[in-house]
Amino acid sequence: MYNFIDLFCGAGGFSKGLEMAGFNCIGGIDNVDVIVKTHALNHRNSKSICCDIREISPEKFSEIIGNKKVDVIIGGPPCPTFSTIGDAKIRSVTGKPTEEDPRNQLFLEYLKYVDYFRPEIFVIENVPTFITKYKGKIFNTAVEIIESIGKEENGGSGLYEVIKPVQVLNAVYYGVPQTRKRMILVAHKKNLKKFEYPLPTHYYDQDDKKGLKHFVSVSDAISDLPKITDNWRVSEVEYSKFDNLSEYQRIMRSHNNKSTVANNICRMSNKRAKQVFQHMKQGNIYMDLPKEIRQILPFREDIFRDRLKRLVENEPSWTVIAHIGMDGYMYIHPTENRTLSVREAARIQSFPDDFKFVGNQQETYVQVGNAVPPLLGKAIGESIMEYLKKE
Repeated sequence: MYNFIDLFCGAGGFSKGLEMAGFNCIGGIDNVDVIVKTHALNHRNSKSICCDIREISPEKFSEIIGNKKVDVIIGGPPCPTFSTIGDAKIRSVTGKPTEEDPRNQLFLEYLKYVDYFRPEIFVIENVPTFITKYKGKIFNTAVEIIESIGKEENGGSGLYEVIKPVQVLNAVYYGVPQTRKRMILVAHKKNLKKFEYPLPTHYYDQDDKKGLKHFVSVSDAISDLPKITDNWRVSEVEYSKFDNLSEYQRIMRSHNNKSTVANNICRMSNKRAKQVFQHMKQGNIYMDLPKEIRQILPFREDIFRDRLKRLVENEPSWTVIAHIGMDGYMYIHPTENRTLSVREAARIQSFPDDFKFVGNQQETYVQVGNAVPPLLGKAIGESIMEYLKKE
């Protein structure tokens, strides 16, 4: 079995996806204790470490994971600005020195781990705009750095090649009940083999739907989950149904050998918000409401036009983000006058039901919103597995 480590691992959505594809997670790093506890709970073979990556060397981390071989590295390092040669290039792009943003160093720390472990292949995920930021200068610098790894001992030629064009993958095309786009940069050691990005398995808005499955809707994703109210504070609750499950629901429940599922709590909405919810049809946003209804829960209408949004049960969700931990108003349940529960949001992110989140309500929401959807991770993992097994 191939081993991987997950840097900036978060709760472990990407890790879970690779495990679903047949890989073995042997280590993870993040700097928030409760997040690392979630990762450790759900990845039992992993040495999940709570630490600032800048404070733990690759050598030390290798000791922690038992000096095991690392075949794959994955992660989403924040990398707004950086340069192979220090401040000079970054000043030319942004006009500011690199040290003004400590996140610059995190990307370089990721690559220090790549340089030390020399995995066969590694993956960096980030927001799609990373490719075009500063007219592509930052992205091009990232590629330069990656392709310079191992130059000195490899006769002036870098050890790795970046697979181009770097792609932006939409999770909805891989069976996730949500439109969510992420940049996926893959690099592997130079050889005759070539990594190929995963092809879509589901259709949503593509012109060519031939051979693809129907997209997964919000209803497909959550209609079997426990019926709750927003004052419910019991996490472990029985499913609302056991028959006539959607294919997606069966996948999510396949390894949960219980009649109950955890993390079934949602944020309490105040009385005014609930009044407004009652007037919202599926797909409505705040500004679709009559003015007299908006005055019940007033916001600055030049800024917060879609401050409230009700999900559509027969469509995929829009992107679930960490802000769901603040109030959830952008994720109003399609048929109930409340916002999504943690478990419902996790289902929309494609976390299987045996994956449990540690922490208080807000912490668990944020972990869900910040994650790579496991089914997207699985699709990427399967493509990595195909690459590694090529002759």
